[in-house]
Amino acid sequence: MTVETYSNWKSGFRHHADAFHSPTQIAWCYIAMDDITRAKILSAAEKLFDRDALYKLASSVSETQKRKSLRFWQDEMLSELSKRVGVDITSKPHFIAVFKGTAEKYYTPLSPDEQAELDVAKQQLRDQVNKIGKKVRKITRGGQETIPPGVPQEPLNDVAREIGFHVTFSLQELVESLLRHAEEDGRSKRNLHICCELIRARHLGANVPVPTLIELANDSVDAAIDDFDAGRTSLEGWYRPLSEGIFACAFLGMNRKMARLCQWATPRKKPGYEGPLDNEIQELTLVTAGLFQGSLKPGFVRKLSRCSESRKARIRLLANMVQAIYHCDQDAFQISTQKAVQNYRKRKTPDPNLAILSKYLPVHINTAYYAGLCHGMTRCGFSDSVAAYLCYIFDDSKLYN
Repeated sequence: MTVETYSNWKSGFRHHADAFHSPTQIAWCYIAMDDITRAKILSAAEKLFDRDALYKLASSVSETQKRKSLRFWQDEMLSELSKRVGVDITSKPHFIAVFKGTAEKYYTPLSPDEQAELDVAKQQLRDQVNKIGKKVRKITRGGQETIPPGVPQEPLNDVAREIGFHVTFSLQELVESLLRHAEEDGRSKRNLHICCELIRARHLGANVPVPTLIELANDSVDAAIDDFDAGRTSLEGWYRPLSEGIFACAFLGMNRKMARLCQWATPRKKPGYEGPLDNEIQELTLVTAGLFQGSLKPGFVRKLSRCSESRKARIRLLANMVQAIYHCDQDAFQISTQKAVQNYRKRKTPDPNLAILSKYLPVHINTAYYAGLCHGMTRCGFSDSVAAYLCYIFDDSKLYN
């Protein structure tokens, strides 16, 4: 065993010895990561995963070295590989020891045609960014907003002005672009994000065709349900299709689809999002889904109680909204929603160049608020400064039957 291999093995063993207690478990970790063992693991990985998945895993080593722990999707893949090869490699040191320096081996170069297509797409993106930047400029000086002469400005409603929405692009052009992407993708759960963006755009004053929105929501929620039923969420994550599905179903009053979508959620689901999102936000999304399953399971109640005691204000306030829905307390629902929005208003203003509307509106608060309306809460009478942050176009006469 080389000095470097021994060092890697020793650090991995210390990591596991602290976590485990029984002699059997410690013996499981007492594995020298020599060249033979490493080759055995890599051979098993090549049989278990396709080249793209393997390249994604191998190329994530450098990023993992800077993190405290593995990401959820890495842990899922490594757990599956550990079972196949009979060697536990689910610790960060073992993962790095096995896959460091292997990314190039699994990289599949693009064909000349694919490379040319990629180059054209990159140039089109650069041209579009330059075009948008030249077309609309908003300069903020001392609270005064100045629009350069001759530059067209997207008309905004009072809601957009209230939240300080900085338009550096045409809102209607964004809607048209989203609809084109949705048409190209066809029936896909990825379109749930587009559907939710269209709802936000309409809230901010854009003209969004409702029949198209209904059709898009129908197809994308169905695609998400199909993925949940088929168990295709372990590596891609479940958070976005579930949270965005609740948002779209509640907005359109799709009660039957809401119940069908939420049936998948259980208190035991692990975090399902690759990013800096708090685990508590995902737990509250699971609890919200549990509200549409009939009586709330004990595991959901425990998660909700734990989130209500969080040290983070935004977690506590969101948990209070879900608690109010659970207890069917209209007054508490209004108070908790108002406090959650007021807390959100203190955030740092997003970069005005971001054409992502979810950055400007409180996504989690809107999802919980919509879920409350769909679950029996009544519309709250908020002041304009609060109502502007809620997608307040939920019509009493449902858009969808």
